[in-house]
Amino acid sequence: MYQSYYTDSDGHLVNGTKDQSCDWIHVTNPTSEEIDYLASRFSIPKDYLSCVNDPDEIAREEKLGIDPAIEPNLIIFNYPSKVINKLGYDEYITIPLAIILTKNTLITAAEDVPLFLEKIISNKTDYPVNVKKKELFVLEVAWQISSQYIFFLKEIIKKTESMEQQLTKSTENEQLFALMSLQKSLIYFNSSIHASHPIFNELKKIEAFTEKVENRNLLHDVIVENRQAEVMIEEISILLKQISAVFSSVISNNLNNIMKILTSITIVLTIPTVIGGIWGMNVNLPIDQGPNAFWIIMFLILFISFLTTWILKKNNYF
Repeated sequence: MYQSYYTDSDGHLVNGTKDQSCDWIHVTNPTSEEIDYLASRFSIPKDYLSCVNDPDEIAREEKLGIDPAIEPNLIIFNYPSKVINKLGYDEYITIPLAIILTKNTLITAAEDVPLFLEKIISNKTDYPVNVKKKELFVLEVAWQISSQYIFFLKEIIKKTESMEQQLTKSTENEQLFALMSLQKSLIYFNSSIHASHPIFNELKKIEAFTEKVENRNLLHDVIVENRQAEVMIEEISILLKQISAVFSSVISNNLNNIMKILTSITIVLTIPTVIGGIWGMNVNLPIDQGPNAFWIIMFLILFISFLTTWILKKNNYF
C-alpha cells in the first residue's frame, strides 16, 4: 500500500488522495500493481521500487546528480531494525529504504514504515522535515538512520557488558547463542555502513547537496555519525571476539574440572572394588579366617578411601 502527503501552509504534512498532486509518497511493501502504477505515473524503472522487497539489497545510488526533472534519482539506504530470531534472541538486521527523487514528488519505499518516518509523518516536533526540499529530506533521513545505528550499537554495548558480568556466574549455551546473534548483527551493520560510503562521497560532489549551508552542515554531521558508528562496530566486534574466546576457555576449563572430579570419584570408588575382589578370592589371605575379618576389611576400605579422598582434596582434585 502507499500513502501520499503534501505540505500545508503551516509546514505540516497532511494526507493526500491517491491521484492528487503531492510532495511525498511512501510505499509500504509495494505490490506488483502498485509498482506498475507508480512506474507509469512518474516514469521510473520498476526495480527502483521492487528492490525494497529484496532483504539482501545493498546501499547504492543510481543517476544521482542528474536533474530529477530529466531522470529520476535513486538512493537506497539500509536502516537498522531489531527483531527476534528463530532461537528467541534479539538480533539486529538491516532493511532497504529506497528514496526516489522525481521532478515534483519525493517517493520512498520500504518493507514497512520506519520509526523515524512515522515520526516525520506524525509531525513530531523533534522531526521537522520539509519534504519540498528534497535534498534536505534525503540528508535528514540519512541522519536519522545513522542515529538509529548509534542507538542500537549502544544497546549492543549494554548487552555485551551484561555478558561480561554473567561470564563469572554461568556458561550456559544460551549465552553463546545470544553472543552469536550479536556478532551476526554487527556483520549486517558493518556491511551496510561500508556500502553507504560511496553514496556520501557522491553527495559531496553534487552542488544541490552542498551549496546551502544547512545542507552542507547536515551532510558533514551524517558522515561524522557514520564514522562514529563504524568505529563503534570495530570496537564492539573486538570485545565480542574476546568474550567469545573467554567463554570457550571457561567452558573448556569447567569441563576439565568436571572430568577431574569424576576421575577422583572413580579412583575412590575403585578402592572398595579392588579390596573386595582380593579378599573374595578362594585362597588363604591374612585375617580371612578371623571372627572380625569382615569388620577389619570394612575398616581398611573406609580408611584407605578417606585417606585417598584427603590426598586428592589436598591436591585440589575435588
